[in-house]
Amino acid sequence: METKEFYKNRLQQVVSYLRTQYSEKILIEELEELSNFSYRNLQRIFKAYYNETIGAYVTRVKIENSAKMLLFSKDEIRLIAEKVGYADVQSFSKSFKKHFGITPAVYRNKKEEILKKNSKKINTIMPFYEDRITVLETKKVVYKTYRGDYYSVKVDEIWNQLIEEVESYHVRTDKLESFGIIWDEPIISENITYNYDACLVIDDTLKIPNKKFKVKNIPSKEYAVFTHIGNYQSISKTYDKIFSSWLFTTDKEISEDPFLEFYTKHESHTENPNEYETEIYVPLKG
Repeated sequence: METKEFYKNRLQQVVSYLRTQYSEKILIEELEELSNFSYRNLQRIFKAYYNETIGAYVTRVKIENSAKMLLFSKDEIRLIAEKVGYADVQSFSKSFKKHFGITPAVYRNKKEEILKKNSKKINTIMPFYEDRITVLETKKVVYKTYRGDYYSVKVDEIWNQLIEEVESYHVRTDKLESFGIIWDEPIISENITYNYDACLVIDDTLKIPNKKFKVKNIPSKEYAVFTHIGNYQSISKTYDKIFSSWLFTTDKEISEDPFLEFYTKHESHTENPNEYETEIYVPLKG
């Protein structure tokens, strides 16, 4: 008998494939191999779990990634349409307006309003700077995926499950680098659709069975790094500074890739959440 966890893991692998291949032709054979379901059954299971069809999910990912490009890049709308997989600007604009209620051009013109809407006060006196610009080398990780509100306590439950399962193979997780992958921007996506990967960095010396865990490589990329000091519930204040101040003064261009959160000081290091340190990695175009 297949377990619920098995089905969930298979679906999450399908989602991972869709998120990386959304701009290309989605191959039914690939989906069937990843999920171990016939495409017909996969469609039914996907709809039941994610409350949207595979086609609707891919369209939403296309549109939400295009929204990131409109906000974070200077690319022409025509080029953005091509990048997310549309054959022409007209069909892209139609899908975009259906999702957001406005055209891509109007959305881009509202950039400051959209990025600053969550900031109670726009700091024009003291600029906000990145700690450093760095190239993050390729990292191999085991991970678990969470779907829901980023600030929910259920994120902690996902981390606890991952740590418990890895430690069952006599691995000291407190010695492993840990980070989260932030797939969706709160300013763009609805809370219910947030996707987050809890990741532990591993190497080939660790005897962790691939069949038991989801494993993937995070490719090398350049990032601007910011440090947040304090509990995870207050991290949105640092994001507000990034979006409302740094983004408008930097000469760097943000890419549509997901943000990363490295937990450099956490509950393994201190009992006081206000002493936690989180490095926010903002992906740069290059």
